Amino acid sequence: MTLETRADGLLQLPGDAVKAAAIAFIRIFLGVMWLFEVTVGHNWKIGGLASGTNPAWLGPGVGDAVREETASAIADGTYSWAAWAFDNIIVPNAETFSYIVIALQILLGVAFIVGFAVRPLAVAALGLDVSIFMLGNSRIPPFFAAMHLFVLASGAGYYFGLDGWIMERTRQTKSGLVKAARWLIDLPVFKRSYTPVAVAALSLVGMFFFLTIVTRATPRFAMVAMDLAVLAGLAALGLWAADRYGDRIGSLTAMLRIFVGFKFLHEIWTRTSPGINALPGFAGVEAQSEVFNTIAANHWSLFGGLVDNLVLPAMGFWVVVFGVVQLTVGASLLVGYRTRLMGSVGLLYVGGLIAFGMTRYAPFLFGLMIPVVALNGGRLISLDRARGAVQRFGLPVPRRFVPVLIVVAAVNAVAAAATAFNVGITPDGYTDSMQSMVTAFVAIITGLLALIGWLQNHPELDHSVDAIPEGVHQQLSSISIA
Repeated sequence: MTLETRADGLLQLPGDAVKAAAIAFIRIFLGVMWLFEVTVGHNWKIGGLASGTNPAWLGPGVGDAVREETASAIADGTYSWAAWAFDNIIVPNAETFSYIVIALQILLGVAFIVGFAVRPLAVAALGLDVSIFMLGNSRIPPFFAAMHLFVLASGAGYYFGLDGWIMERTRQTKSGLVKAARWLIDLPVFKRSYTPVAVAALSLVGMFFFLTIVTRATPRFAMVAMDLAVLAGLAALGLWAADRYGDRIGSLTAMLRIFVGFKFLHEIWTRTSPGINALPGFAGVEAQSEVFNTIAANHWSLFGGLVDNLVLPAMGFWVVVFGVVQLTVGASLLVGYRTRLMGSVGLLYVGGLIAFGMTRYAPFLFGLMIPVVALNGGRLISLDRARGAVQRFGLPVPRRFVPVLIVVAAVNAVAAAATAFNVGITPDGYTDSMQSMVTAFVAIITGLLALIGWLQNHPELDHSVDAIPEGVHQQLSSISIA
């Protein structure tokens, strides 16, 4: 493949490689976030440096977390069928399920990073997502579910992943075992003949959860019902769009765009209390001041000084900025208006929030916006399509910026490790371990951007062109890079 450099320094790449790099990003990001979650995230289990394991998940107290969380979910009004499963299947085998959940989360992290058995593992992950939803968790699980749906439907293991390499190397092999392995990797559940039934089933599921929002006994399960209704509805719409337009990747990216727009607006109108684990939204000066006082007290002195001198004295101004940016970005992405521009604005906004210590909710939004921007999430079911906007693809990572990103990632990785060793990193310590959390996330994000920028320059490492079905290959090839 011949690579040409444009006047602005960006690479003029074949369409397959550009798209493959962006799809690989979300798969690898998903894997990294699973490993983060199981080590030092909110629902940590195996722990991190010097923290030890979570005693409610491993050790003498194994199974306690499962028993406590299921009991709380039943008391708060989870769905009756979930309550039955908890009482009759999960709780009697709590210790076993503790080990299964930990093993599955680690497996998901590693497998998604290297791109191995992505589709079958995404199906298993969606089952795990449903169980987590039924426990009454609705802040972060929707992000995992959206990414699992994306990597499942896109076959993300083909793109710079082991799945694509295996499929290419075994194409001529006649062994029954190899054929079974190839079938499992490909997991042909997206045949066109299945689409009407799948769309109907997902629509009914979405309608069920939508209609049960008002019947939930507690707000957290009302949130669960709303998120499941949205996810099922977007999955149905995505399948319909893929069938209607013959562009599965475009349809999937449009669904991500709508989902991200919904999540921006969700933090304005539904979750109205700001916090380190949220977005600022439309909260007032007093509530926002409390959040930023917490940041000033726990962050690096440089950021603490910026907050004390630039943010808190002008909190009224920043409240307006936060509200306007979130409303504008959310609404624009929801309807697909100037998607690439507004997605880039959203990336800058959320990236700034991450740097200032909001490392629970914001990183997931950042990760999902990368493919929305890079895969032109506005080319289907959008105002951009209606107005005939120019289609642009690829991550804006010029070749000369890749070494800079690598250096930034390495410096932050060293800083995160040094901070963790010196002052510790507490699992779920988004406030008291803010310094470590911020440097860790900056290292993760810049490192992944550097990796994807590098992959964009090495399309020969991508095997999706040879491994994926011919029809999908034609879809990927029919693009131009602006």
